[in-house]
Amino acid sequence: MKKTILILVLLAAGITAATSQQLFNYDSLSIFRVLQFGLETNFDIRLKKQVLGESQGQLTSSKGAFNPQLTLNTYGYLGTDPAVTFMNSYYLTGQLLVPTRLGIKFYTGFKLSTETEIISGVPDYFPSTNMPVNASGMWAGVTMPLLRDLGKHNTSNVAFLSTLMMNKSQNVSFSDEICRFIKNTLTYYYNVYQRARVLKILKEANKDAKEYVSDIKAMITDEQIAQAEIYRAQAYEYNINQQYSEARNQVTNSLYDLITSIGMKGTLSTSHLPLFLDSLPDPGSFPVERYGKYIIKNVDSMVVNTSYYKSQELATTATMIEMQGAKYNKMNDLNLDLRYLYFGTTAYQPFSDFNQTFSSGSPGSSVNLTLSYKIPFKNEERKGEYLSRLSSYEFNKVQLEKLKFDSRMQIFQLLSDLGHLIPIFKNQVELSILEKKTYDNEIHKLKMGSSTQINVINTYMDYNTSLLNLETGRQAIITKIIMLKYLIGDFPANSDQLLRYNLWDFSVK
Repeated sequence: MKKTILILVLLAAGITAATSQQLFNYDSLSIFRVLQFGLETNFDIRLKKQVLGESQGQLTSSKGAFNPQLTLNTYGYLGTDPAVTFMNSYYLTGQLLVPTRLGIKFYTGFKLSTETEIISGVPDYFPSTNMPVNASGMWAGVTMPLLRDLGKHNTSNVAFLSTLMMNKSQNVSFSDEICRFIKNTLTYYYNVYQRARVLKILKEANKDAKEYVSDIKAMITDEQIAQAEIYRAQAYEYNINQQYSEARNQVTNSLYDLITSIGMKGTLSTSHLPLFLDSLPDPGSFPVERYGKYIIKNVDSMVVNTSYYKSQELATTATMIEMQGAKYNKMNDLNLDLRYLYFGTTAYQPFSDFNQTFSSGSPGSSVNLTLSYKIPFKNEERKGEYLSRLSSYEFNKVQLEKLKFDSRMQIFQLLSDLGHLIPIFKNQVELSILEKKTYDNEIHKLKMGSSTQINVINTYMDYNTSLLNLETGRQAIITKIIMLKYLIGDFPANSDQLLRYNLWDFSVK
């Protein structure tokens, strides 16, 4: 393949879905085009983007618990009350509440009110009169929990920190989804490539088999060999033809996997195979031994820095925060409300004139202290919440340990497989050369009359099998290299890396 894999930059604006009118031309395939379109149309990436958007909305919602709140109320009463004690009463109140991340809430407010009191007179002595009364005041206070929900483990802060960790986890998980897409798509791409090469090999074998049957018939006609030899030749032809038909089906199935990964329907001419614009790598040239030693030495640091591990690690941190919050909030409710108030009133002043109310000194200042304590008979609700959060945290922690262990073991297994498969591939290359020479020699001997048809067929089948095994071995190595690169985090993580990424780079960093 080309020395460097080029794919389009994944823009910060996000990934847009392809319109239903877009079609992908599968007649020619390259890593560039496959990844370019797949990043835009892959369904898993598009779904993951929506999950990330939902997580961002949840974070914004939980953060809103710490925003200041302004409350305004107005009230008006027109006419005389049934008890004939006042008439035309109005008031306006407002309060600003400022929450904190520690569970303490500060507030301040004001009230402006006016009403007309009815002072009943005594018949024949003095008449009834109306006395306008204006009142205004302000207050400031603090409410705080004393036993539970105080400090960084209060319910609102725990919800925010947990949601923040989950949002970070989803962001990292989105990066991992892109890495998974690249891993899967590269695997499917090379799988189609390898199936197409197998099909070409069997196509040539099918052609050779037909020519061979024709040659045998000619030799029978010339009475060079017995009539019965035609059956062996035809059986050989049918055998090759069946393999050829199965290979065509395998190409179709591998194309389905690639199309599913890209997530875009397209066009493909049925009369020929796709044209691959990249060349297949030669696994025999991979310096895996030195590369493997470096990986084994640094495997732990590599795994913990991958997107798939960090995502699970952040999710575990979120459950730990929730567990700690539940642990520190098993106590009962004891709440304090401390408030300072200052009010003033004036009488017989112009209607709704508040200029003198604050300085009137009546009723003046006051302090209000409230303590409320809730004592349940059994605290099973919060104890159960803590046990649930504790189990969730332990589950995620074990899952994180399992992920690290499984990744390490899979990496070791892949390196072990590659250590065996690459030498086998090199030997297979030499074997296919020898099998070709053996087959050519048997053909020559058959024409000279010193060989038999069975020897020719067997040597050709051996040669054909060696070519098929060579491609199977190549694909196995390529697939394991792709998986290894994903597990150690050697996949592009940003736009610049995407543009410069080389899958077949085995240099020690």
